[in-house]
Amino acid sequence: MSLCINPACPKPNHSHNENNRFCQSCGSPLELVGRYRVMRLLSDTNGFSQVYEVYEQETTKILKVLRANLTNDTQAVELFRQESVVLGQINHIGIPRVDAYFQHQTRNGLILYCIVEEKIDGLNLEKLLEKQQKPTSQAQAINWLKQLAEILDLVHSQQYLHLNIKPSNIIIRPDGQLVLIDCGTAKEIARNYLNRSTTPTMSSGYSAPEQIQGKVTRQSDFFALGRTFVFLLTGKHPLDMYDAHHNLLNWRNYANQIAPPILNLIDWLMNSDLTKRPVNAKEILQRLNEIAQPKTILETKNINIPKKPQTLEFPQPKIPSQPLSSVKQTTKIPLMALFVALLVSLGLLSVVAFMAGYPKFTALLPLPTQSPERKGKIDYFPYEAGRDSQGRIAEFNIAVLSIEYKWLAESNFQITNNNQIISLDVLKLMLEQEGIQEIMQEPNEIISVGIASCNSRLQTAQRRAFERSQNIQILAKKLFQNIPSVKVYRLLNLGQFQRSGCQPNQDVTRYQSSVIIIGVKNKSPGVILDEALRDRLENKPFADFKLEDYSLGSVDKFRTIIK
Repeated sequence: MSLCINPACPKPNHSHNENNRFCQSCGSPLELVGRYRVMRLLSDTNGFSQVYEVYEQETTKILKVLRANLTNDTQAVELFRQESVVLGQINHIGIPRVDAYFQHQTRNGLILYCIVEEKIDGLNLEKLLEKQQKPTSQAQAINWLKQLAEILDLVHSQQYLHLNIKPSNIIIRPDGQLVLIDCGTAKEIARNYLNRSTTPTMSSGYSAPEQIQGKVTRQSDFFALGRTFVFLLTGKHPLDMYDAHHNLLNWRNYANQIAPPILNLIDWLMNSDLTKRPVNAKEILQRLNEIAQPKTILETKNINIPKKPQTLEFPQPKIPSQPLSSVKQTTKIPLMALFVALLVSLGLLSVVAFMAGYPKFTALLPLPTQSPERKGKIDYFPYEAGRDSQGRIAEFNIAVLSIEYKWLAESNFQITNNNQIISLDVLKLMLEQEGIQEIMQEPNEIISVGIASCNSRLQTAQRRAFERSQNIQILAKKLFQNIPSVKVYRLLNLGQFQRSGCQPNQDVTRYQSSVIIIGVKNKSPGVILDEALRDRLENKPFADFKLEDYSLGSVDKFRTIIK
């Protein structure tokens, strides 16, 4: 396979590209500077560049391409070039070596700016833990923390941030040396371009809160480093231990093999207040050195547990036996008579319920569903009231953003339309053309809904649904930033679709893979919004949507999060 990197190419993975020097779809050169052939896209989530796998003869390397919407920004181009120069001068085994920097011109005259880096052989730490099937030991964690702190100290000293630290971006070489890949985003690029139309670099569960809001510092890297070690020390994704209702990460109970000084250090890295995180990587190294001193107790004490727990025995009262003959036998009722009586009773009940409008009887009937109003490519469901347990009201409308567009399976940031993959930024432009701001009719709050299909295990699907809700929220904030009525943004993670008959690649319901947002207005004072929203979705459902189909749709799991 040979991939075309022209952003305007209608079919970059044309089947006849393999044995040709030029793309059979758009005519752009497939050999970059006569040396590299692009094989596949690795990542499109970085806010500033796309990452590909390329080959130079038989050697695999990594290609980073500055996003096309930044190619006319002279400052962005210069900073990207400086990145290749600075990272090329860093001689450290924990950072991939820069191989080349060059410009590539497409058939339609677009100039693309490219950096080629060394591809690191080895497992990333996420795959390593899957292979080991157990959390990292304390000694190994300390060793890795020191290595990564040293790498970050070097990167930060060059005025660069990483902004995407997570287990899958850390590779361990065969000799045990860690390498931080996808490394190097100039602070100035991050500061100037993170809030533009590009999707910011973000890894759900790992990225710092301020990063999600478009503000980044070196402390953002420390937060992600801490979250990475939460995964390494527990074997669980941070979101699997996150209590959204209380905004707490309950992870320590899953790391019983780790002594308190290390646990405290990890919590220090992840402090929600960035001013209370380490000032720089040297502080982390200093704390690790202090912990390593003999006076610091690292190993947890072994507690002798009795082999057999003690039990208290109480005398059991004797229950006198009763002969079976003394038990009075009930008179048998003929089955047919019982059946007839039941039919008569149900008939009378139906008549009474019909005449009197008995609510418990009508509750047995299927609820009427709300039909959509088609507005361009948007299915819109007008405001309907929902009530909380105290009878207080809030009104909710629902917009299914472009029913023709569906989430790409197993992706949290890509959308498909007729087998073509588009980004959320492209979807944003389309929604603006459709007039989504007017369609939503001046809501006070916007709720971004996250859902995932049944093509993966439950925890993975629920995590993907949460990440999708976050990305929808980023999209919603861009769409409604100039709408003065919108004051609050919430996330609603409904989790995995679980209706019987669900197929991984085939939708059972109309909106199973769609992008959904909910508007809120006219809230009664003190209304419990989650209760009112659930009442609206359960008792006034839209189309064939049912809360019971989703793993997080039950009363005890249904909740929104203000972000």
